[in-house]
Amino acid sequence: MDLRKDSVKALYTSYLIPSLGGALATSIYSFVDTIAVGQAMGPDGAAATAITIPLFSIASFLGILCGVGGSVMMSQAKGAGKEARGNAYFTASLIAMGVLTAVFWVVLACYATPILTLFGAKDTILPLAMDYTRWIIYLCPFLPVSMYLGCIIRNDNAPKTVMCAVLCGGVVNIFGDWLFVFPLGMGMGGAALATMLGTVVQTAIMCGHFASKKCGLRLVKAERWRPAFANLAATGFGASVLDIAIIVLTAMLNNQVMRYGGTAALAVFGVMITISSLFQHLFSGVGQAIQPIVSVNFGAGETDRTRQTSPTRSRTAVGIGSLSPAGCLLFPKGITQLSMSATPEVLEIAPEIVRTYALSFLLMGVSIVAIYYLQSIMRTKISMTISLLRGIAVSGALIYLLPLCSGIRGVWWAMVITEVSVAIFAMFYLRSLHRSMHHADQVPSPLEPA
Repeated sequence: MDLRKDSVKALYTSYLIPSLGGALATSIYSFVDTIAVGQAMGPDGAAATAITIPLFSIASFLGILCGVGGSVMMSQAKGAGKEARGNAYFTASLIAMGVLTAVFWVVLACYATPILTLFGAKDTILPLAMDYTRWIIYLCPFLPVSMYLGCIIRNDNAPKTVMCAVLCGGVVNIFGDWLFVFPLGMGMGGAALATMLGTVVQTAIMCGHFASKKCGLRLVKAERWRPAFANLAATGFGASVLDIAIIVLTAMLNNQVMRYGGTAALAVFGVMITISSLFQHLFSGVGQAIQPIVSVNFGAGETDRTRQTSPTRSRTAVGIGSLSPAGCLLFPKGITQLSMSATPEVLEIAPEIVRTYALSFLLMGVSIVAIYYLQSIMRTKISMTISLLRGIAVSGALIYLLPLCSGIRGVWWAMVITEVSVAIFAMFYLRSLHRSMHHADQVPSPLEPA
């Protein structure tokens, strides 16, 4: 594939199918985890799963921060014909990934209990959440590294390798969920072990890319590391803030749901946050599909080709968003019963929660895909602004304000209003940008290979 000369539509399709396939596989085996835990452990298990979601978001934040930051700068440098500079950015991102992963591992191992308590774990939920977290601690480095490798290898013209790795990891995870949770009776810990083993397999397969003849990535010596790391962080932060936002938002939601609705509501919320994560992965897959195309052409000064991705990415985001809430709106009790061994109390409150929260999926993709696109053309400030508005500022304010007048219903409607308002803002900004963007400003690299 020639990212600078081949048809933009053809390139988009060649990246989109593996990207969506990998995202869908990741989402499905996360949902299978929730089902296994919910059926084996009941509402308390589902609630405990909701507590641990921010841990995966932290790992994803680190992987995307270094992966998107490194791959955008690497692709732009290679698009400009500066192969050595591109490899220098890859080297810098790999070093940053190693350091941040080590810090995350140590902090989680030392402070797991207070971290889970901060995320809303109380009473009977905390021991279950700790049982799940134990395996995350043991195999912690594989979580952020797998996310990082997916971003980097996809930008090295190997999207099918990433999809294959995710699918194989998913098969291991799904089989492990059945084996460890049911025949072996390992409960929460069994589900966590299955997830982590799937991640190990996924990481191992992607590492095989570096031994492939198709691999264009090389470790090189470089100068001026400090500004390089700053550039990587600035470039990757907008996309990775999506995961930081999930951490903050889930902690706020968990505490507000427990305050206004109790454990039963938190159990249903655990199901919905898993489904929400499924669609966020799909929309991120759309964003990651356009990122190599946009980054390389932006680096080469071909801004007309970057704008050509607009109609296709918009149609994909709106199409997925239009279909996404259908199952939740039609079969709220069925989804709840599939996800856990539901009590009468859970089944009574589930339909309103599931149907209301599902409306937030409609326009979710518009803002997420916009964030990835803006990162790829170095509009980092506005990308970060949209991320923060969606994930912390607007949502956080509404989560605390709306329940004051409407109780637990205010928590669910807060997410719907947030997604709609931020998506409208993103659409207006992109329309204005495309009207005024006659050429893209080039950003000089602070990293010169020795």
